[in-house]
Amino acid sequence: MYILFWFRKSEAKTEVTRRKENPDYDTLGNIACRVTIDGEAVEIGNVHIECRKSNWDPENQRLKGSSNEVKKHNKRINELKVQIERTFDLVQIEFEHVTAMLVKEFVTQKRLFRFSTQQLITEYFKDRATQVTDKKITQATVDVEENYSKNLIRYLEKEKLTSRLPRSFDETIVSGFRTYLLDVAKFAPSHSHKHIVWLKMLFKHSLKKKRLKFNPIEDCEIGTDNTKPDTTHLTVEQLSKLARFDFFDLAKRGFIAQQTAEKCDLERDAFVFNCFSGMHHIEYTNKLFQIENCKEGVFLKGSRQKTGEEFMVKLLEPALMILNKYGGEIQNLPIKSNQKRNDTLKQIAVLVGIPVVLSTKIARKTFTDIALNELMMETKDVATCLGLKNDRYLKHYARIREKRLAAKMMSWNDILKFA
Repeated sequence: MYILFWFRKSEAKTEVTRRKENPDYDTLGNIACRVTIDGEAVEIGNVHIECRKSNWDPENQRLKGSSNEVKKHNKRINELKVQIERTFDLVQIEFEHVTAMLVKEFVTQKRLFRFSTQQLITEYFKDRATQVTDKKITQATVDVEENYSKNLIRYLEKEKLTSRLPRSFDETIVSGFRTYLLDVAKFAPSHSHKHIVWLKMLFKHSLKKKRLKFNPIEDCEIGTDNTKPDTTHLTVEQLSKLARFDFFDLAKRGFIAQQTAEKCDLERDAFVFNCFSGMHHIEYTNKLFQIENCKEGVFLKGSRQKTGEEFMVKLLEPALMILNKYGGEIQNLPIKSNQKRNDTLKQIAVLVGIPVVLSTKIARKTFTDIALNELMMETKDVATCLGLKNDRYLKHYARIREKRLAAKMMSWNDILKFA
């Protein structure tokens, strides 16, 4: 298959007249698209991009220039080219002999595919790949969703539902998928709920892209996961104990190897630093932050990879001590993969005597608890430190404790003094 975008001169009376009067006139026109398969050429039609002939690059099949409008038009051309290529691939699956006219009918939606569930998933992730390229989402998000899709396919295979077309999905299948996740896969309710939310999103997206005529599970009630957010964190006493702990003393006394002491010391420093910075592991690991000195103190600033939201926090003394320990350079701070770091943190918790299963997430939650309940910061300010769009999601990191309320609430006698 060959796809051609070409310049078609306008047939408006004024344009025709000007061309006759001046052979060198830079005529106005529209970009059209043509598909050729085995010698058969078919016009897909006008792609609704108007330009002057001199602005069209026929060799590269794109508009010349770098203005925002030109970029938008060239993006439209690229998207249509990808759409035609993807349509051609799908038509080849369903039909033994593919013609240019057949491709046009599907591209212009005069004919619609009967997508299988697997095809919907495949097309969905092609769209997500484009979003990753455009930096609208991260690859990490896609990786999580791909795991959801694999579990859906396993469920459909187990129940012999792989041949069921998506349009025949109903609440029974959605409910069965949830039961499978809970009882067979042994997932937690919160994790199972995320699978169902993704499934609903898959069908909603497929309807938007016209791969479905209707969404059969649109009205399926999925409720909530009925679990309270896990706000496990370290207390001030536990964090102080961890920050001061001497692993090399354990090595000297023969309880652990010197190599283990060195590893634990590095990972403790990284963990404690993030207890005072509030950063997500991926921002810390990829060094998506910088240190700035100003008269108000030393600030850590960066941007969330997942959302693009900026975050900013004033570094307190323990974080500054760790930074100085590594020469004051952020590139010197200890780096390790999330899984390896979490494995070491569990070992550290045992050695230090902290009754908490430590992980990189606990550091972010510890920061939030300290900011809210010890430093008495306002919720919107804490959200800014974490790089959240608003304070709505703070409940997933920490809860308001009695200490904060006691400090914030006046006594009745204090109220009477001002009455």
